[in-house]
Amino acid sequence: MTVFDERRRPNLARDGGFLPEGWAEVALAELVVHRIGGEWGEEAWAEGLVPVRVVRGTEFRDWERDKGKNAARRWVSPSQLASRELRPGDVVIEISGGGPSQAVGRTLLIDVEAFLQGSLPPLPLICSNFCRLLRLHPEVDPGFVHLALREKYLGGAVWEFQNQNTTNLHNLKLDNFLEGLVVRLPPLAEQRRLVMAAQKLLRSVAAANDSLLMVVDVLRKLHQRMLAAGTEGRLTAGWRRDRPAEPPPAALLGPIFEERREAFTRSLRQAVLAGAKKKPRTPLNLEPGLWEVPDALELPEFPAGWSVVALQDLVTVLQYGTSKRAERDVRNGVAVLRMGNIRDGRLDVRRAKLKWTAPGTEDVGRYLLRPGDILFNRTNSPELVGKAAVFDADAPMIFASYLVRITCDERLVLPEFLCSWINSPWGRSWARAVRSDCVSQSNISIAKLRSMPVPLPPLDEQRASVRRMRETAEATDQIQERAEAALAYAERLPRAILEQAMQGDLVPLEADLARLDGREYEPAVFLLDRLRTGRPVEKEVKPPRKARKQLAGLSPEALLAAIRRASWGSLERSADELIDAVIDRLKIPEPDPGLRSTLHALMETAVERRILARRGSRLVGATPKIGRYDDEFLLGVLGRVMREGVSYNRKQLSRAMVSWLGYDQLTAAMVERLGDLFPEAIRRGLLVVEADRYSFNHSNRS
Repeated sequence: MTVFDERRRPNLARDGGFLPEGWAEVALAELVVHRIGGEWGEEAWAEGLVPVRVVRGTEFRDWERDKGKNAARRWVSPSQLASRELRPGDVVIEISGGGPSQAVGRTLLIDVEAFLQGSLPPLPLICSNFCRLLRLHPEVDPGFVHLALREKYLGGAVWEFQNQNTTNLHNLKLDNFLEGLVVRLPPLAEQRRLVMAAQKLLRSVAAANDSLLMVVDVLRKLHQRMLAAGTEGRLTAGWRRDRPAEPPPAALLGPIFEERREAFTRSLRQAVLAGAKKKPRTPLNLEPGLWEVPDALELPEFPAGWSVVALQDLVTVLQYGTSKRAERDVRNGVAVLRMGNIRDGRLDVRRAKLKWTAPGTEDVGRYLLRPGDILFNRTNSPELVGKAAVFDADAPMIFASYLVRITCDERLVLPEFLCSWINSPWGRSWARAVRSDCVSQSNISIAKLRSMPVPLPPLDEQRASVRRMRETAEATDQIQERAEAALAYAERLPRAILEQAMQGDLVPLEADLARLDGREYEPAVFLLDRLRTGRPVEKEVKPPRKARKQLAGLSPEALLAAIRRASWGSLERSADELIDAVIDRLKIPEPDPGLRSTLHALMETAVERRILARRGSRLVGATPKIGRYDDEFLLGVLGRVMREGVSYNRKQLSRAMVSWLGYDQLTAAMVERLGDLFPEAIRRGLLVVEADRYSFNHSNRS
């Protein structure tokens, strides 16, 4: 019989598992002694302000590596800093952010290293107004509490404590979170051992993850160099030396253009003889097109005998995809390829990545893809717009409106060669140079695509280049698949490590060590007794009752509308002067600091929505009339105000848009302006119309 046979039976935890000996459970609220909202501060110095570094939501992801070295430099008042200055051991929690698949509630732990980043001497640290400071009781190890919160986040326990607002962001219900989240608490000495062991393992995982990311990055760069060599003639230099010179491809263009004209003439004659009401559409390339190089670029030097032609000369079809809404579960449906299915120059047609449309719809015949069709992504984020892939699937599939079908004239160019040129380093630079940017997306029109310059080698050399690029890609793909599989495994390790830690399996229990040493130890329940007895708790600073009454019934949209009305005209004001004007408009005789703080936070929102504009350190009204908003900005607003899975009639959608823009009423001019916008959104595939109701095509985002 050993000392381990003398263990007490474990207690049952609230989650149904077993609580290790000596451990206790506690609501997070009992461990927090001070909490307060963050502050964004001012962009520039003003009298009485002090400089600080502000930790924002963008710092959370790479905090363990960067420790906030990119934190924003801002200016706040000494009174704001006094209650918000971060100290080593403080936990910062994100209370607004996330997205459809990412919960809000990420946390980071402030340590000494965070104060050594940035300029010297180091500036004070605070968190932004989208975060909260949580200061813990000195009787618990803050590193352990942070690990416990991270384990809860990775396990999905925070989803029940948040709601979603109209801009698709999630807000954490902090009071419910603090009171409702229960964490396991071991004895203090065991907390410290767990922190050391877990951090050592997590650092090893992070190092392995970084190494694997470097491998993937090197392989992607190698792939880009291979595309450049293959489409600029370097990959086939030896092939050309071993073969006699061939006629230049340009010699084929004249007869092919003549054949296209003759074929179009025959189709016109047949339509007349058949009594057709509509004439056949004139092809886009009956005559040679003009190619255009953006000012910021130069074409590479191509081998002698190659030609450069406009993309429109090499293709027979350039076609936008369907704007019909696709669904996740359609019985016996036809798959609809979207921009997210194009990945690293190839199509990802795994079932989990697909959506479907009914097989009987008229769109199936019109948009049915054929092997060899190139899918060009015309609308996406600025980084991804312009990517392309060759369709090579066996199953019947159609394509969505954010894609363009390119069908090659294979007498002139192979689809694989043209797609490689589009995805090459030069092709990606071309896409960046010609794209049109709006709020959250970029676009490349068919007109710009038609004039893209394309190198044209002889067909035999294209085949040789495509074959060699394919052989190289097959070799690197095997390495990349292994690296990505290892990355997927490494991403799951932190949760597994933290779960093991919170189950008491990562280090020896303090109770076991005490028995081995023949000594007493303090179970966590006694630590909790000390925490609960006469402990001073500083609760989050909230607006006093008068301020809450002043804010009652004033939604953010109502306050933005007051900001818009107060800023009409060309008068420049400081933020405080504008706030005074807003309060006058709201007719609040004795404004409370809580109201002023709320208005101050909304000034940045008003700038983002073009209600206000900055002129140095001062503010001025930006767009008093909706007619001054350009189409691209308003199309971006659609995606901000329309919730996924919700449909709107025209009036509801118009009201939602003008409210988001800070207008307090829907006028005839606004109805007319948005009435012009909605058809364009439908044409681009942003809006889907069913029974006079609009829904936003979130499924086409990548």
